[in-house]
Amino acid sequence: TTDIEATVLFFAKARELTGNKEDKIRVPNRLTSTDLLEKIIFNFNLESIRNQIILAVNEEFVSFDTILNLSEKDKIAVIPPLSGG
Repeated sequence: TTDIEATVLFFAKARELTGNKEDKIRVPNRLTSTDLLEKIIFNFNLESIRNQIILAVNEEFVSFDTILNLSEKDKIAVIPPLSGG
């Protein structure tokens, strides 16, 4: 396993909490989507929306515990549900 630097894209509440539309994260190139989510929550302080986040890699939604093989070209999207009222 090698570490890579992937791009993380933030949407809706995740963008509001981070103050960024995108950032970089250093992660192993092979890990589960659950491990990736934990690393993103920890690195970008997204604990408050932990149970609402959906991850997508290169515009494909990923299920929990899916094994991912990432490269530095990959874009990871952090998508919380849109707020409704």
